[in-house]
Amino acid sequence: MKSYKYILFFLFTALLTSCENELEIDPQQSQDSDITLSTEGGITNILNGAYALVADADVYGGRMLVSGDLMAQTGVTATTDLRWRGTYVEFRQMYTKTILTDNAFVRQIYTRCYDIINAANIVIENIDKVKDPDKQTRMIAEAKFLKSLAYFDLVRFFALPYEAGKQNTQLGVIIRPNAIYDYDTDLSKERSTVEEVYALVISGLNDAYANLPEENSFYPDKYAAKALLARVYLQQQNYEAARDAADEVISDSGRALSPTYAGAFNHDVNQIEDIFAVQITKQTGENEIVVMYASEGNGGRGGDIEIRNTYLNKFTDPNDARANFNYVNDDNGRLLTSKFTNQFGDVGIIRLAEMYLIRAESNFRLGTAVGDTPLNDINLVRSRANAANFAIITLDDILAERELELAMEGFAIHDLKRTKGSIDVNGDGSLLIPYNDNTLVFPIPLREMDTNGKITQNPGYGS
Repeated sequence: MKSYKYILFFLFTALLTSCENELEIDPQQSQDSDITLSTEGGITNILNGAYALVADADVYGGRMLVSGDLMAQTGVTATTDLRWRGTYVEFRQMYTKTILTDNAFVRQIYTRCYDIINAANIVIENIDKVKDPDKQTRMIAEAKFLKSLAYFDLVRFFALPYEAGKQNTQLGVIIRPNAIYDYDTDLSKERSTVEEVYALVISGLNDAYANLPEENSFYPDKYAAKALLARVYLQQQNYEAARDAADEVISDSGRALSPTYAGAFNHDVNQIEDIFAVQITKQTGENEIVVMYASEGNGGRGGDIEIRNTYLNKFTDPNDARANFNYVNDDNGRLLTSKFTNQFGDVGIIRLAEMYLIRAESNFRLGTAVGDTPLNDINLVRSRANAANFAIITLDDILAERELELAMEGFAIHDLKRTKGSIDVNGDGSLLIPYNDNTLVFPIPLREMDTNGKITQNPGYGS
């Protein structure tokens, strides 16, 4: 007897609608699951259900980005950029590096990512129900983009970091190559290696790039796949591939930097700088990053995450718009970022400024100037923010520019691991949490450990 509760869930949540109402989806809660899998409308609904899951607050609707920020901070002293002031014990555990295996937010990230992967696999395995070959190709490519995105963030959060020049045989995450239709069977499986997961992500994104259209409304297009590849390659420290991927997006995607720094944020529909953004509306989801970062008047909880002077002191130019892109919550005096003040604004996942930063760093490390020089790329980003241009540049300058430009967008812990940095707990080097410390890796959730007889827990979290 097959268990179709997840398929029905996809149908129930498959309402990814935009302001233009581009999708006309009518989920049928009572529709027989066998019919769902045998019709073109049913398979289309499942793909749109995958997008709805991506937009869920638990993952790309904001919580995953907040987790990436908090994991790079510490609550001991005021030595990191952000301070957690909220009451959620799950986020406080991330902030203090005391995560428990029953942390609900960790479990939800894990579960939702595998829900996305399973929905994508269902679409791919049942694509023959779609009549138009071109539509088949596009839907498979979109499904591969979504599952690659989910696998990439799973392996970054739940495994020790990828290290260039090594075999990376440390345990990554479970690879599920086939759709799961029957959840009543034994699904026990060990985790694949980090190397194997990265290979799967890259393969999936290359397939998506080859088959996605150049324009695809607010869905991922071929340049979204290439931009995500640039991010993946950078995480691997494969600078040549990262450089070339970022350069192609800059040169060919038709995107451009927003005229102002503020213009890159708080919008309801994609803007010129957006490469891929999660669409949030009153009907389809909650912008969790606004909830955590914003004042009550802007749709948040008053500023569960506030900016510390440690971050502000990184700016060397008082005219830099990014240094002043914040506000004080009058209700509690907390300094909050202005990046997230639209309760139902889109959640930006990839924007063009990141591509310039990737190209600049990769070119600098390689001693090349593909597309442009590192100096020109960094100065372009700085000029948009009204910051003074550099006359010469160092690698430290480029990495610092990433911190200034991409702060509070979920990059912090991943950049710390990639650059082999440390969290300086006391501010004087006396207590460091290194990039490969076990406390900077999420535990495999307790629920997975209880039901999977073959999986290995991460070090430091018990068996």
